Amino acid sequence: MSTSRFSSYQPFFFALVLAFGVFIGVMLGPIMGSKPTPTQARSTYTRMDSILAYIDNRYVDSINTDSLLDVMITNYLNDPATIDSFFKFLDPHSNYIHKEDLQGFNEDLEGNFDGIGIEFNILNDTILVVTALSGGPSEKLGIQSGDQIIRIDDTLVAGIGVTNQQVMSMLRGKKGTVVEVDIKRRGENELIPFRITRDVIPVHSVDVAYMIDDITGYIKVNKFSANTPYEFADAVIKLNSRGMKQLILDLRSNPGGYLQGAVSLADQFIPGKELIVYTEGRAVGRTEERSGKAGLFEQGKLIVLVNEGSASASEILAGALQDNHRATIVGRRSFGKGLVQEVYPLPDTSAVRLTIARYYTPSGKSIQRSYANGTDAYYDEYMQIVMNGDSDSVNGRKADWGIAPDVEVALDTSDLSRRFNRLYNLGLVQQFSYGWYGNHKKQMEGYTDVQAFQKDFHMSDEMFRSFLNYVSDKEPEQSLPADTASLLRPRIETGIMAVLARQQWGNDGFFPILNSMDPDIQAALDAAYRKEEHKK
Repeated sequence: MSTSRFSSYQPFFFALVLAFGVFIGVMLGPIMGSKPTPTQARSTYTRMDSILAYIDNRYVDSINTDSLLDVMITNYLNDPATIDSFFKFLDPHSNYIHKEDLQGFNEDLEGNFDGIGIEFNILNDTILVVTALSGGPSEKLGIQSGDQIIRIDDTLVAGIGVTNQQVMSMLRGKKGTVVEVDIKRRGENELIPFRITRDVIPVHSVDVAYMIDDITGYIKVNKFSANTPYEFADAVIKLNSRGMKQLILDLRSNPGGYLQGAVSLADQFIPGKELIVYTEGRAVGRTEERSGKAGLFEQGKLIVLVNEGSASASEILAGALQDNHRATIVGRRSFGKGLVQEVYPLPDTSAVRLTIARYYTPSGKSIQRSYANGTDAYYDEYMQIVMNGDSDSVNGRKADWGIAPDVEVALDTSDLSRRFNRLYNLGLVQQFSYGWYGNHKKQMEGYTDVQAFQKDFHMSDEMFRSFLNYVSDKEPEQSLPADTASLLRPRIETGIMAVLARQQWGNDGFFPILNSMDPDIQAALDAAYRKEEHKK
């Protein structure tokens, strides 16, 4: 059935289905208490009619409306309140937003809220951490993208049909209150317990801006919000005043956000009137975004860091800089989300987030990874990339999605890296550091700045033994043999110093120290100081 023919028959179909729904509700309601009433039926199909109209008028691709109507009727008969499965016929990023979820839908982009600081999806009836928000309590404890939340406090939340609203009500709460979660992480045989103290979740998008050396600046952008262009401009102005000649822009694990934020940042780097990105969809046509304003850093070497967690707007920015030969991209292949969504209201105050177009880089490349095998396979493929560090191919297929780095840095999967990450992810490094800081606050206050601290502070043998004893007492199974502890000591010392510096100077202390042992940062510095630009 064509879209136009479907539109002409819509009133008939909905009258027929509505009449059938009313009949079911009236006849079976007294027996089957969960069946809809006539009023509920009218509300359900008014909502469904609106969704179909939006899809008909705005969706990026042509859709088989016969199949959609079948799904609608089936959903109605089984549970008229559940329409999420309806969107499996579309794409992984189109979804229904329940009215109780709508208020918090954009909180991380627009304002503060109290909670544990994660973005999550419910996949295969399991809560999947998409990202731990930078600076929030979960990120500080080491919760990672791809973690699965199995238990919240004493409640099992996997495999029980938990909803977004239920998850948020359990995880959010007043600042200072505590929630305990058990995490399942790939590569780990046992659940990892986290005790998280809720806090005000920061919504700034620029984590830190500092000088790595006399001429190299570093800026980390964690998302693209309405305020990102202003925060970023302030950061560049600050670093320019300190003599910045080359810049490392860190977009790793940046899940995206507002398109205009990415366009604005690209315009800070690209001179002239060059194409930054264009979008195109079945119903909305083609729209181009070009540079044109005088930028704050149109000259000087630019290195952009990306990884498998860089998505959407961060991929747009990286792709624009790569295609315009303005930056060298370093890291691992990005996530591959190149779909444009808009949010449309529904009559019952819920909403639908609908894909209306695709992003294309200036060279005409689509960023989007294939979702032809369904949403579950789409996210499973992503997890394979994260776990295997395989940025060139998945399941033997040559990758052609996302942003491929000019300089690839393999994921560190060594046993030493795994052991250190385990200590950090369990919060042992952080908790020991918090305790030590509390007992040595005067000593920490004696350092004039983070540079002096990084130069003069050294972890004594006594402090290292105290840490090892702390690990043995708190998590006996994580106790380190002497030879392993010796090999891990440089990483442990750097991790402890970074947490101590965060206590004293915030992110301005944390990132400079943590980045000192980051292989991606070292690769970026190597690229920045390379005599010849990367050949395109």
